[in-house]
Amino acid sequence: MNTIKVACFGMQGFGNNLLQSLQDNNEVTITALYTRASKFDFAYYECETLESVAQKMGVPLFYITDKGDWECEPADLAIVSSFHRIFKKKQLSKYPYIINIHSAYLPNYKGATPTNWMIKNGEKIVGLSAHFIDEGIDTGRILFQQKLLNPYLTDNQLRKVLAFFSKQIINDIIASYPNYLPISPPDQTSGSFFPKRTEADALLNIEDIENIEQLIFHIKAFTNFPMPKLKIANKIFVIDYENPKETVEIMVKNQNFSIVGYWN
Repeated sequence: MNTIKVACFGMQGFGNNLLQSLQDNNEVTITALYTRASKFDFAYYECETLESVAQKMGVPLFYITDKGDWECEPADLAIVSSFHRIFKKKQLSKYPYIINIHSAYLPNYKGATPTNWMIKNGEKIVGLSAHFIDEGIDTGRILFQQKLLNPYLTDNQLRKVLAFFSKQIINDIIASYPNYLPISPPDQTSGSFFPKRTEADALLNIEDIENIEQLIFHIKAFTNFPMPKLKIANKIFVIDYENPKETVEIMVKNQNFSIVGYWN
Protein backbone atom coordinates (compact mmCIF):
# COMPACT_ATOMS: atom_id res chain seq x y z
CA MET A 1 0.00 0.00 0.00
CA ASN A 2 1.29 3.46 -0.90
CA THR A 3 1.74 5.73 2.07
CA ILE A 4 0.69 9.37 2.26
CA LYS A 5 3.73 11.57 1.71
CA VAL A 6 3.45 14.34 4.31
CA ALA A 7 5.53 17.52 4.53
CA CYS A 8 5.55 19.01 8.04
CA PHE A 9 5.92 22.68 8.96
CA GLY A 10 6.38 23.61 12.60
CA MET A 11 8.36 25.16 15.41
CA GLN A 12 9.70 23.61 18.61
CA GLY A 13 6.81 22.64 20.85
CA PHE A 14 3.83 22.18 18.52
CA GLY A 15 6.22 20.87 15.86
CA ASN A 16 7.44 18.16 18.24
CA ASN A 17 3.91 16.87 18.73
CA LEU A 18 3.25 16.97 14.99
CA LEU A 19 6.22 14.68 14.26
CA GLN A 20 5.56 12.41 17.22
CA SER A 21 1.88 12.03 16.30
CA LEU A 22 2.82 10.89 12.80
CA GLN A 23 5.81 8.66 13.55
CA ASP A 24 3.86 5.49 14.42
CA ASN A 25 1.27 5.89 11.65
CA ASN A 26 1.90 3.23 9.01
CA GLU A 27 -0.11 5.21 6.48
CA VAL A 28 2.36 8.12 6.55
CA THR A 29 5.84 8.86 5.22
CA ILE A 30 7.21 12.18 6.47
CA THR A 31 9.14 13.67 3.55
CA ALA A 32 10.54 16.75 5.29
CA LEU A 33 10.27 19.06 8.26
CA TYR A 34 10.43 22.80 7.57
CA THR A 35 11.13 25.01 10.56
CA ARG A 36 12.70 28.32 11.54
CA ALA A 37 15.86 28.59 13.61
CA SER A 38 14.95 29.30 17.23
CA LYS A 39 16.15 32.59 18.70
CA PHE A 40 16.07 31.07 22.19
CA ASP A 41 17.21 27.87 23.89
CA PHE A 42 13.64 26.91 24.74
CA ALA A 43 10.18 26.84 23.30
CA TYR A 44 7.53 28.32 25.59
CA TYR A 45 7.90 25.30 27.84
CA GLU A 46 10.60 22.73 28.49
CA CYS A 47 10.77 20.04 25.82
CA GLU A 48 13.19 18.22 23.56
CA THR A 49 14.59 20.26 20.70
CA LEU A 50 12.81 19.86 17.40
CA GLU A 51 16.14 19.09 15.73
CA SER A 52 16.67 16.17 18.12
CA VAL A 53 13.20 14.75 17.46
CA ALA A 54 13.70 14.98 13.68
CA GLN A 55 17.13 13.37 13.89
CA LYS A 56 15.85 10.43 15.95
CA MET A 57 13.06 9.87 13.44
CA GLY A 58 15.32 10.27 10.41
CA VAL A 59 13.27 13.17 9.05
CA PRO A 60 15.11 15.62 6.74
CA LEU A 61 15.06 19.09 8.33
CA PHE A 62 15.18 22.39 6.46
CA TYR A 63 15.38 25.91 7.91
CA ILE A 64 13.19 28.67 6.50
CA THR A 65 14.19 32.31 6.94
CA ASP A 66 12.04 34.68 8.99
CA LYS A 67 11.58 37.00 6.01
CA GLY A 68 11.81 36.87 2.23
CA ASP A 69 11.15 34.15 -0.32
CA TRP A 70 11.41 30.49 0.64
CA GLU A 71 11.31 27.06 -0.99
CA CYS A 72 9.64 23.75 -0.22
CA GLU A 73 9.31 20.43 -2.04
CA PRO A 74 6.06 18.76 -3.21
CA ALA A 75 4.22 16.09 -1.19
CA ASP A 76 0.72 14.58 -1.08
CA LEU A 77 -0.20 16.60 1.99
CA ALA A 78 1.30 19.39 4.08
CA ILE A 79 0.48 19.87 7.77
CA VAL A 80 1.40 23.11 9.50
CA SER A 81 1.57 23.51 13.28
CA SER A 82 2.95 26.80 14.63
CA PHE A 83 5.12 27.96 11.71
CA HIS A 84 4.46 31.73 11.48
CA ARG A 85 5.16 32.23 7.78
CA ILE A 86 2.50 33.17 5.22
CA PHE A 87 2.06 30.67 2.39
CA LYS A 88 1.86 32.32 -1.03
CA LYS A 89 0.82 30.81 -4.38
CA LYS A 90 4.37 29.53 -4.88
CA GLN A 91 4.16 27.33 -1.79
CA LEU A 92 0.45 26.54 -2.04
CA SER A 93 0.92 25.12 -5.54
CA LYS A 94 3.25 22.40 -4.20
CA TYR A 95 0.53 20.55 -2.29
CA PRO A 96 -2.92 19.21 -3.23
CA TYR A 97 -3.90 19.73 0.41
CA ILE A 98 -2.26 22.00 2.95
CA ILE A 99 -3.78 22.11 6.43
CA ASN A 100 -2.96 24.34 9.37
CA ILE A 101 -3.54 23.47 13.02
CA HIS A 102 -4.44 26.72 14.72
CA SER A 103 -4.41 26.98 18.51
CA ALA A 104 -7.84 28.61 18.85
CA TYR A 105 -11.47 27.82 18.10
CA LEU A 106 -11.90 29.65 14.80
CA PRO A 107 -13.24 31.95 13.44
CA ASN A 108 -12.34 33.80 16.63
CA TYR A 109 -8.75 34.54 17.62
CA LYS A 110 -7.16 34.47 14.21
CA GLY A 111 -3.53 35.56 14.28
CA ALA A 112 -0.05 34.48 15.34
CA THR A 113 -0.37 34.34 19.14
CA PRO A 114 -3.96 33.37 20.03
CA THR A 115 -3.15 31.69 23.36
CA ASN A 116 -1.81 34.96 24.71
CA TRP A 117 -4.95 36.94 23.87
CA MET A 118 -7.39 34.20 24.94
CA ILE A 119 -5.80 34.14 28.39
CA LYS A 120 -5.66 37.92 28.68
CA ASN A 121 -9.37 38.04 27.81
CA GLY A 122 -10.22 35.41 30.44
CA GLU A 123 -11.53 32.75 28.04
CA LYS A 124 -12.64 29.63 29.92
CA ILE A 125 -13.22 27.51 26.79
CA VAL A 126 -10.42 27.42 24.22
CA GLY A 127 -9.58 24.88 21.53
CA LEU A 128 -7.94 23.87 18.27
CA SER A 129 -8.98 24.18 14.64
CA ALA A 130 -7.63 22.45 11.53
CA HIS A 131 -8.29 24.44 8.37
CA PHE A 132 -7.19 24.64 4.76
CA ILE A 133 -4.52 27.27 4.19
CA ASP A 134 -5.16 30.03 1.68
CA GLU A 135 -3.32 33.31 1.17
CA GLY A 136 -5.10 34.93 4.12
CA ILE A 137 -4.31 34.61 7.82
CA ASP A 138 -6.33 31.72 9.31
CA THR A 139 -9.13 32.32 6.80
CA GLY A 140 -9.28 28.93 5.04
CA ARG A 141 -12.26 26.63 5.45
CA ILE A 142 -12.36 24.72 8.73
CA LEU A 143 -12.12 20.91 8.67
CA PHE A 144 -11.90 19.79 12.31
CA GLN A 145 -12.32 21.48 15.69
CA GLN A 146 -12.00 20.54 19.35
CA LYS A 147 -12.85 22.50 22.50
CA LEU A 148 -10.84 22.41 25.71
CA LEU A 149 -11.48 23.76 29.21
CA ASN A 150 -8.92 26.37 30.25
CA PRO A 151 -8.66 26.35 34.08
CA TYR A 152 -6.90 29.74 33.94
CA LEU A 153 -3.54 28.40 32.76
CA THR A 154 -0.53 30.57 32.03
CA ASP A 155 0.50 31.05 28.40
CA ASN A 156 3.30 28.47 28.51
CA GLN A 157 1.01 25.95 30.26
CA LEU A 158 -1.78 26.40 27.72
CA ARG A 159 0.62 26.06 24.78
CA LYS A 160 1.94 22.78 26.19
CA VAL A 161 -1.56 21.39 26.77
CA LEU A 162 -2.80 22.41 23.30
CA ALA A 163 0.29 20.84 21.69
CA PHE A 164 -0.57 17.56 23.44
CA PHE A 165 -4.25 18.03 22.54
CA SER A 166 -3.33 18.35 18.83
CA LYS A 167 -2.68 14.60 18.48
CA GLN A 168 -6.34 13.74 17.89
CA ILE A 169 -6.81 16.43 15.29
CA ILE A 170 -3.65 15.22 13.48
CA ASN A 171 -5.10 11.70 13.49
CA ASP A 172 -8.33 13.08 12.02
CA ILE A 173 -6.40 14.79 9.22
CA ILE A 174 -4.66 11.55 8.24
CA ALA A 175 -7.71 9.32 8.66
CA SER A 176 -9.83 11.57 6.40
CA TYR A 177 -7.25 11.98 3.60
CA PRO A 178 -8.11 12.86 0.85
CA ASN A 179 -11.87 13.11 1.45
CA TYR A 180 -11.99 16.31 3.47
CA LEU A 181 -15.39 17.85 4.17
CA PRO A 182 -15.22 21.46 5.43
CA ILE A 183 -17.50 22.23 8.37
CA SER A 184 -17.47 25.99 7.82
CA PRO A 185 -18.95 28.16 5.05
CA PRO A 186 -16.63 29.49 2.31
CA ASP A 187 -16.65 33.02 3.78
CA GLN A 188 -14.28 33.16 6.76
CA THR A 189 -14.12 36.94 7.09
CA SER A 190 -16.17 36.84 10.29
CA GLY A 191 -14.76 36.29 13.76
CA SER A 192 -11.94 38.12 15.51
CA PHE A 193 -8.31 38.78 14.66
CA PHE A 194 -5.58 39.68 17.13
CA PRO A 195 -2.13 40.95 16.13
CA LYS A 196 1.04 39.13 17.10
CA ARG A 197 1.76 40.10 20.67
CA THR A 198 4.80 42.30 21.28
CA GLU A 199 7.12 43.17 24.14
CA ALA A 200 5.11 46.36 24.64
CA ASP A 201 1.91 44.37 25.21
CA ALA A 202 3.48 42.76 28.29
CA LEU A 203 3.69 46.12 30.08
CA LEU A 204 0.64 47.21 32.07
CA ASN A 205 0.41 50.60 33.75
CA ILE A 206 -0.75 50.20 37.35
CA GLU A 207 -3.04 53.20 36.91
CA ASP A 208 -4.91 51.39 34.10
CA ILE A 209 -5.84 48.32 36.15
CA GLU A 210 -9.60 48.18 36.62
CA ASN A 211 -9.81 45.06 38.80
CA ILE A 212 -7.70 42.24 40.21
CA GLU A 213 -8.89 39.76 37.56
CA GLN A 214 -7.43 41.98 34.85
CA LEU A 215 -4.04 41.85 36.57
CA ILE A 216 -4.27 38.07 37.06
CA PHE A 217 -5.05 37.45 33.37
CA HIS A 218 -2.24 39.79 32.35
CA ILE A 219 0.24 37.82 34.48
CA LYS A 220 -0.94 34.51 33.06
CA ALA A 221 -0.97 35.75 29.45
CA PHE A 222 2.67 36.83 29.43
CA THR A 223 4.24 34.10 31.59
CA ASN A 224 6.82 32.82 30.73
CA PHE A 225 7.60 35.06 27.75
CA PRO A 226 8.16 37.97 27.42
CA MET A 227 7.23 38.13 31.15
CA PRO A 228 4.45 40.35 32.54
CA LYS A 229 5.55 43.81 33.62
CA LEU A 230 3.94 46.53 35.68
CA LYS A 231 4.73 50.23 35.39
CA ILE A 232 4.80 51.73 38.88
CA ALA A 233 5.78 55.41 39.32
CA ASN A 234 7.74 55.39 36.04
CA LYS A 235 9.65 52.26 37.06
CA ILE A 236 9.22 48.77 35.58
CA PHE A 237 8.57 45.78 37.83
CA VAL A 238 8.83 42.35 36.18
CA ILE A 239 6.28 40.00 37.75
CA ASP A 240 7.91 36.61 38.26
CA TYR A 241 6.39 34.10 40.69
CA GLU A 242 8.82 31.29 39.76
CA ASN A 243 12.08 33.15 40.36
CA PRO A 244 11.22 36.11 42.60
CA LYS A 245 13.92 38.44 43.93
CA GLU A 246 11.87 41.22 45.48
CA THR A 247 8.35 42.04 46.58
CA VAL A 248 6.35 45.20 46.01
CA GLU A 249 3.09 46.26 47.59
CA ILE A 250 0.43 47.73 45.32
CA MET A 251 -3.17 48.85 45.57
CA VAL A 252 -5.93 47.85 43.14
CA LYS A 253 -9.44 49.15 43.77
CA ASN A 254 -8.77 49.88 47.43
CA GLN A 255 -7.21 46.46 48.03
CA ASN A 256 -3.60 46.28 49.22
CA PHE A 257 -1.49 43.23 48.42
CA SER A 258 2.01 42.28 47.31
CA ILE A 259 3.35 40.83 44.06
CA VAL A 260 6.75 39.22 43.56
CA GLY A 261 9.43 39.54 40.89
CA TYR A 262 12.18 42.11 40.38
CA TRP A 263 12.77 45.69 39.26
CA ASN A 264 13.96 46.00 35.66
